Amino acid sequence: MMINSLRSQGFTLIELMIVVAIIGVLGFVAYPQYQQFIYTGNRTDVMAQLHELTVEMEQYKFEHMTYLGAAQGGGDVGKPSETLVMKLDPKVTDHYTVTISAADRDSYMLKAVPKGTQAGDVCGTITVGVSGDFSYSVGAPDSCQK
Repeated sequence: MMINSLRSQGFTLIELMIVVAIIGVLGFVAYPQYQQFIYTGNRTDVMAQLHELTVEMEQYKFEHMTYLGAAQGGGDVGKPSETLVMKLDPKVTDHYTVTISAADRDSYMLKAVPKGTQAGDVCGTITVGVSGDFSYSVGAPDSCQK
């Protein structure tokens, strides 16, 4: 009788190993989904920032009659000028390099290149032009359009 009561007070090594294995499998399955969730959130942030930047570029053109000179230092391409156009959100610039990649009197192209951990995002570089249509790196899946 005494042997039974002592034996039921703990877990065996096999039981603990099974629990650790189950936790490992769940983590192995869940982590990629979590990473995809992070990529999507960061991508949504940069797309909102790019949309806001297109509005600011239109305001810039209204005031200057051209898109030229909207980059830092009065340049035509490069990082958008914080004083002439807008300051970019740090939570966006932590994950993307946002630039005016092309500009002339009547059009422009904004580009967001993922960096750091965001570089693993399958959607890759995001661009938007004067039309307001977003496009993604060549070969990006349809899920990037969301």
